[in-house]
Amino acid sequence: MSQKFDWITALSVTAGFLILWLFIDREKMVLKIKVLEKEIDENKNLNKEIKQKLKELIENNKDIDPEIANELGQIAALIEIKQDTKAILSLVKIIENLLHKIYEPDVRLNQTATKNGRKRPAFMDYLELAQHDKYISKEDFHLISVAKIIRDEEAHDLDVEKEKSRIVSSFISGISIILTLCRIVKNRVTKMT
Repeated sequence: MSQKFDWITALSVTAGFLILWLFIDREKMVLKIKVLEKEIDENKNLNKEIKQKLKELIENNKDIDPEIANELGQIAALIEIKQDTKAILSLVKIIENLLHKIYEPDVRLNQTATKNGRKRPAFMDYLELAQHDKYISKEDFHLISVAKIIRDEEAHDLDVEKEKSRIVSSFISGISIILTLCRIVKNRVTKMT
C-alpha cells in the first residue's frame, strides 16, 4: 500500500507542477498579447499623428513647393499601407534635394567632402554643413543620420524592418527639417528675384 501511495503522491505532485507550469505559461501569453495589443493601438495613433503632420505640412504651408507637396502626399500613402521604410526613403530624398538646392553653389561643400575623405560631396557632407549653419540641430542631425541608414538599407536590401521608435523619431525630425529647409530655399529664391 505504501508503494502505491508513493506512486500516487509522485503522480499528483507531477500533475500539480504541470498544471502550475501551464497556468504560468498561459499568464505570460496573456501578458504578451496585452503588450502587443497596446503596441498596435499606439502604432495606429503614431501613424495617424505622422499622417496628420504631413497633411498639415502640405495644406497649410506656403513655403512648400508643389513637387515636395506631391512627394509628402506619396509618403502619407506609403505610411497608410505600412511601407514605413519606403516612406523614410522618400523623406530622406526630399531632404537631400533641399540640401542640394541650398549648398550646391557653396564652396564649403567640396571642402567638407575633401575633409571627410571624399572626392565628391555625399549626403553626410550636406548634413554636416546644415548642422554647422544651425539649419538643423545636433539631435536632428543624428535622427536624420538614422533615417539615412534606413534609406540606404531600403535601397539595397529586401524586406527591411526597423524599430518603430527609430522610424517615428526619424519621421518627426524629418518633417521639421523639411519645413525649415523649404523656408530657407524660398527665402533664397525670393532674395534672388
